[in-house]
Amino acid sequence: MANKKLLKLGKISAGSEGGFKVFSGGTPSSGGETGFIRVNATFTNGSTNVTVNSDNSGYYPRTYIRVGQLVRATSVGFTDNQTTITAVASGGNSFTVLQAPNNDISKTAVIKPGKTQAFVQSGSLVTPAGYPNWRYNDVTGSNDPEYLATERKWAILTQMALTSSRDENVTSVYGVYEIVEFTDRLSNSLASYFITSSDALPEPAAFTPYSTGASLGITELSLNSSVPQIFHGGDIGILEGLGFAGEQDQILSFLDKDSSGFPFTGSAQITGSLGVTGSAEFIQDDDKVGDFFIVKSGSLKSLSTNDSGVVKFGDFQYTPPATAGGIMYSGSNFFAGIE
Repeated sequence: MANKKLLKLGKISAGSEGGFKVFSGGTPSSGGETGFIRVNATFTNGSTNVTVNSDNSGYYPRTYIRVGQLVRATSVGFTDNQTTITAVASGGNSFTVLQAPNNDISKTAVIKPGKTQAFVQSGSLVTPAGYPNWRYNDVTGSNDPEYLATERKWAILTQMALTSSRDENVTSVYGVYEIVEFTDRLSNSLASYFITSSDALPEPAAFTPYSTGASLGITELSLNSSVPQIFHGGDIGILEGLGFAGEQDQILSFLDKDSSGFPFTGSAQITGSLGVTGSAEFIQDDDKVGDFFIVKSGSLKSLSTNDSGVVKFGDFQYTPPATAGGIMYSGSNFFAGIE
């Protein structure tokens, strides 16, 4: 797929096959989502390996089992009757769990998305008027084989808390969920897929991804920061409650830092100029070796500081034009430029 240059925005509404539904994750062990996957499975005392014997009619089959999902089964010995899937065999014919059972038994197991996960069933894509013509075939999940690392990721945006249930922690009550895997491409405008949150796209405190009569937003994320667009729900015909603003957490987490430090961690490349008002410190990590604070001219390190704090001048292999006030090192000699 070619790298897409334009952020695209659409909405997901009721589909015709199977009915539009979002199976949300992280629900309490005593209830919550119980209609996603059900299988007849064999549990063995002391073994974390579970064998799937058959699928239960009317539910998604074993091929939809994924790492991180929750298994609920009574009389098996799991704490609160629930544990987490840690590995899945090909085809879902068996899987391993975090906690070993204390009983030998074959019985029905309910499997549902875990915290930070959800599954979109039969979501129908609607492109708003005025946007480029695009379909689900243009969208890939970040774990799909055809996804390229140079492409933008896609996300589902869920409504924030409704105004009637507003609390003061509004910045954590929106949902930005990355599309990670398409399971069913029913048509160019109808598909089912897994979505998930992450450290970059944190799960909201109250995940309410879908309510009767509501639709969800779908958009490409920014290429470098995985930030969604700002938009008004009315622009694409979706319920937004207090409003969509995925950037409110991401940008605040970037800017709202202690003033004693630059609000950025990692590597950065700046094209253009950088102005600093005040002081600047360049500190080498204790466990790092080699030069840092490097000034380069082409491939030559004309000035650098090594891991012992010694300032070094690069060894010029040619004689550049003399510059008043300049210092140059070449062939074990220092040269100074004077008027």
